[in-house]
Amino acid sequence: MPLVKKRLSVAAGATSDQVLSGTTYEYVDPGTRIVVAAAVDTVGSAIADTTLDFNVNNAEFSKNATVSALVTGEPFGWNGNYAMNDMVTTGQVRNRPVITFTNGTSATRTVDVAVFIGG
Repeated sequence: MPLVKKRLSVAAGATSDQVLSGTTYEYVDPGTRIVVAAAVDTVGSAIADTTLDFNVNNAEFSKNATVSALVTGEPFGWNGNYAMNDMVTTGQVRNRPVITFTNGTSATRTVDVAVFIGG
């Protein structure tokens, strides 16, 4: 089963590029399982956070979902405590998963993301 794993640097107030852009998995077939896991290098606050947006073919699965801070000693991966979405595509044609992160804080943040693409 394919896994796309990246470490992103997201500047203050910025939104990341689409995580799967330019990969073999920018478009997936109907019935494809997608699991998105993410963690950020530091905890946000009540007024500023790092968030995830995830949609497939204009259907939203996460909108401004707060990304958890990476915990020392907690392994990072798609099948652990950092999983944020677990879904199966239903479109009858090619499906385009779009995953982005927005940094609402005043400092650059590092986001670890793992996207599992299964059958």
